Amino acid sequence: MSSWVNPFLVGIVLGVVLGMLHHAWRRWRMPARRRVELPNSAYSAPGVRNQEDRSRWGHIEVHRLHPLNRDEVQRLLDRVDREGIHSLSSKERLFLDNMTLPRMG
Repeated sequence: MSSWVNPFLVGIVLGVVLGMLHHAWRRWRMPARRRVELPNSAYSAPGVRNQEDRSRWGHIEVHRLHPLNRDEVQRLLDRVDREGIHSLSSKERLFLDNMTLPRMG
């Protein structure tokens, strides 16, 4: 009966040790194989879009606008500075986008 117990226990111990070594080797080797993906140009995070929008709106030449539009643009930009860009509705964002130079032509 003990003739098969010793080889069985040695096999279990050897399997555990080899498994631990294999796991340690993979964990050591893994960083060498990792690659950082390039950003997906078709998608940008909402925070990035908000920063780009605020930067674009900051370049609006207010003095070239009609007085009614000038007052509205100034009111909206002041609100963005006070309360943040999330305080604007989609219509207000569209209005500011329409007042930027590339769209004014």
